[in-house]
Amino acid sequence: MSVFRTLKTRMRKEALVVAVAAFAALFPALPAGGQESMAPGWALPVQEYRLKNGLRVILSEDDSLPLVTVAVAYRAGTVREKPGQEGLAYLLETLMFQGSENVGPLQHVGYIQKIGGELNATTTFDKSLFYQTLPSNQLALALWLESDRMRSVRITGASIEQQRSRLLEEHLRQMAAEPIIGSFSIFDTLLYPDLLYGRPLIGSGEQMGRLTDADVSAFHRAFYVPNNAVLCIVGSIQAAKAKDLVARYFESIPPGPDVPAPLPPRFEQEGEVAVFHPDLAAPTAGFHLGYRIHPLQPGDAYALKILEYILLKGKTARLRARLIDKDRTAYHVSGGLEERGAARALKIFCLTNNVVMADRSHRAVMSEIERIRQGSVSEDDLEKAKRFFRTDYFRRLATRQERAFMLLEASFSDRPLSSLPNELDSYLRVTARNLTALVIRHFVPRNKVYMRLGPR
Repeated sequence: MSVFRTLKTRMRKEALVVAVAAFAALFPALPAGGQESMAPGWALPVQEYRLKNGLRVILSEDDSLPLVTVAVAYRAGTVREKPGQEGLAYLLETLMFQGSENVGPLQHVGYIQKIGGELNATTTFDKSLFYQTLPSNQLALALWLESDRMRSVRITGASIEQQRSRLLEEHLRQMAAEPIIGSFSIFDTLLYPDLLYGRPLIGSGEQMGRLTDADVSAFHRAFYVPNNAVLCIVGSIQAAKAKDLVARYFESIPPGPDVPAPLPPRFEQEGEVAVFHPDLAAPTAGFHLGYRIHPLQPGDAYALKILEYILLKGKTARLRARLIDKDRTAYHVSGGLEERGAARALKIFCLTNNVVMADRSHRAVMSEIERIRQGSVSEDDLEKAKRFFRTDYFRRLATRQERAFMLLEASFSDRPLSSLPNELDSYLRVTARNLTALVIRHFVPRNKVYMRLGPR
């Protein structure tokens, strides 16, 4: 969820065009067919190391534009909250902008905006992420700002109350304006019955309102420490100079206590969960549908991604083509693959004009899944999905910000960064038989959650 953003739309569009062109020029021999390997000699320029205080550092050089993205991610997502602390991780994210020893409240934002950069922050299941993209000659400024709040962010009772009140007011106003938003967090608690994995970002807001100053301070001391963080720098940098700057600003920050890994997920469900949620104050109907995939078997992660593209990605994806274009039972279909630690879920969200159409749309979705179970994916279907996926994959690598996110995701899932250049091959080797086997194993009643939205 966003906190602050400076919109430099024209600069971003021009930068993306140049970056994609420069990146593509490095790999003129990219394969056209999904079963082929990547261009020989392809490599992701990346270095990683740790400081003495435990901070993990990732550097990736890209001189296509004089820009750099600096991102700091803390393993401080909602999975770290204790029972009754719903909203704590998100509250801490906003407090990180309220000043530190050498930076006043919101000055971090002002510094980045003043030099034409942009910044944002987000909190998810497993992390709180802070990032900025700015001219590469301002790298030292970004590192100083991030290190100053890592070392000395100021959290006071007054700032806690101010930010909590603002977040709750915004949340309640959004819920009143778009009541359907609340159904997403309700659905997640059903799809992830393990409390650690299904906790919403804010939920009703009731628990956030009961948080104490001691709760907030303890959470910060435990998780906003260098040995629980990853610093990623991507862009026009010289690695040796970047390392010197990182050492200058971060090495003297003392580590915190060791942070244990979250407990693995535990999902016990005898059969399909199907519920009705009538509290949708809008003249529409629809449903959430999800399949939990856990535990993963070798190759499942790659097959799941290709299945996501076949069902949901692009205007010709199966569910859009079936529900909107062919049957015309729905006017909105979206969703995708979600990763929460060792668990994955394929989530589908559908809106229709009435409950009759909602039920028909649900049956149509199940029909498409059954077709895949029966082996209906043709080579043409498979190749189209792979081409779309490959385009998205390289688009992510072509921008500093998206590449930083990709590297951080890999580090948080403990995948070796050296394996990333070979990952695309693994996705492109997925076969129709792999997809059928995946659906047979995981798309079963005990993994399914269906929540229909009102009215009755």
